[in-house]
Amino acid sequence: MVAAGQGTRLGAGMPKALVPVGSGPQARPLVHHALSGAAAVADLSHVVVVAPPGDGAAALEQALDHSLLPAEVGLQVVPGGAERVDSVQAGLAVMPRVGIVLVHDAARAFTPPEVFERVVHAVRSGHAAVVPALPVTDTVKQVLPHGEVDLVTATPDRASLRAVQTPQGFLRETLERAHAQARGEARHTDDAGMVEAIGGHVAVVAGHLRALKVTTPQDLDVAARWADEGVAGEPVPVLVVLSGLPGVGKTTVARAACRRLGAAHVRVDTLEQALLRGGLPEADLGALGYAAALAVATDQLAVGCAVVADLVNAVPEARDAWERLAHDSGARLVRVELGCSDPEIHRRRVQERRPDLEGHRMPTWAEVRDRAWTPWPGAELRIDTAQTDVEDAADRIEEACR
Repeated sequence: MVAAGQGTRLGAGMPKALVPVGSGPQARPLVHHALSGAAAVADLSHVVVVAPPGDGAAALEQALDHSLLPAEVGLQVVPGGAERVDSVQAGLAVMPRVGIVLVHDAARAFTPPEVFERVVHAVRSGHAAVVPALPVTDTVKQVLPHGEVDLVTATPDRASLRAVQTPQGFLRETLERAHAQARGEARHTDDAGMVEAIGGHVAVVAGHLRALKVTTPQDLDVAARWADEGVAGEPVPVLVVLSGLPGVGKTTVARAACRRLGAAHVRVDTLEQALLRGGLPEADLGALGYAAALAVATDQLAVGCAVVADLVNAVPEARDAWERLAHDSGARLVRVELGCSDPEIHRRRVQERRPDLEGHRMPTWAEVRDRAWTPWPGAELRIDTAQTDVEDAADRIEEACR
């Protein structure tokens, strides 16, 4: 377990592994949570925690709770080196003779046990090097510096890209051989890359959104929510907020997600039509539908029900209200921005839609095309419904909620 980072980007004034995560007296160092997760690995025999150089080993030793591990599992703390490669080599040097070695970043302290299990199973199935990873959902550009700006040189196909996580699993001899040949090289950022550099093959298994690497203060906020969730011992309700122009498929995706999550579907179109049928003049509707949706969602979250909010939600002011609701209610917020990258598909959907609510006037393509839209920078998920079908979109939302 590599815990030698100084946490400069976190700005906590102490090694990252020692930063408390959680609220009040229940807060525990990040490395405590990481060790707790690793303790669930079946057939675990020994854990080596690599601490920051210098006095870091003594401080980390004090922060570790040996009772988290079964009595038969050994635990050692050793000082790391100047680079990650040096730290992993320091851990390997004291590791007893075992056939399979997992290299795990303590900063990914909330990695679920099933990720460990998938990695170990793949190594036992004949793969000498295995990494967990998630599909890359953002468009990625390869660039070169060009004065004050960077110039794009290529756009890789994201379908073939993966964001790699830990734990990474290896046959011990494979990992030792990769480190022996890479000795003195600081360029490697993960151990699987070192195996690739010596011509080895690396297998990929499914990662998990909770294998987040805590790097920034925002990451720490997310980790604190997860830590508090575990202390409370009670499920935290989830609030999924969809955002997207008419015709991108929000309601269809929302209904599929609700079936997966057992969630309440809070659809602003339904509430607006109810207000109009109740006698509210259409000219007075304004933001009242959104206010009604927030009120209904508030009641559902208060009794522990998951909520999927289905709205256009096009501007920051509307989104801020949902973020405040999640904060005030203690719900886990999953923000989903839906889009349709193919204008022809989007146009056809808008023009072929038929209302499923009495009196609901569907917008025209011209109205949709000219509607103001602000991207949602904080969205956990961005789903292109021109390329992603409904069930795959629901899969991604369900995974984000876990």
